[in-house]
Amino acid sequence: MAIKDQAEVLWAAWIGKLPRTVRERVELLGGSTEAARAAGVSPGTVRRWVREEERAIPTTMAMAIETMGGVEEAARAAGVRPRTVKEWLRKERRGAEVGKRQAKHMAKLTTAATDKYLAARKPQGNQQTLHKAVMTSPRARQQAMSTRRAARMSTSGAHLSISAQVAVDTGRRQDVRWREIDLNFRGNIMQAPTQEFLKGRDKEAIDKLSDAFGSHYAVGTGWHFREIRSMRIREFGAGHGQTFG
Repeated sequence: MAIKDQAEVLWAAWIGKLPRTVRERVELLGGSTEAARAAGVSPGTVRRWVREEERAIPTTMAMAIETMGGVEEAARAAGVRPRTVKEWLRKERRGAEVGKRQAKHMAKLTTAATDKYLAARKPQGNQQTLHKAVMTSPRARQQAMSTRRAARMSTSGAHLSISAQVAVDTGRRQDVRWREIDLNFRGNIMQAPTQEFLKGRDKEAIDKLSDAFGSHYAVGTGWHFREIRSMRIREFGAGHGQTFG
């Protein structure tokens, strides 16, 4: 599984895509000064990280072809023939303009190359410290999550798909096992877990989620999420499963 850290799992569930670039992380924390404080470095170092990463992101044909691993792979990503990619490269070197249709396919290639570059570039050292700070920051979570999504989830209900290790205690026996869950919660059941998540309180968010399951899904079981391996939260009724609440 790509996402292992519990804070990342919760971010992916409530917000969606994790921030991929240094600039995104810096902006979510409110600027280079705040990001530097979180990473334990100087603001100048943070600004240098941003410059270096943005210079390395493949925005040209030459860089995109190299990142994709050659002309054949670049052509597949762009949905064109290899000779077309070679022609793009020649035009780029001459500084020649391209038409709208070509520009659209070229953008498809540079987007694929950027995705590949960023997917392979995992934060290390102080940049990893910065990433972890973003994942748990109330400010970053509130910046990244739209108020509309938060309000809808908290008042109109939500569909949850969860893979988790769950402990239940019926009073007669205790059971701990991995479960795959697909259901809808109606109304404001997700309000308390969402509020705790936005405050950066992961343990409390999971506890509130456990309470919701113990009160509405498996009543009287002492339901408790020990570890959430993956979770997706969508609009109410967006997936399969029963409705509770």
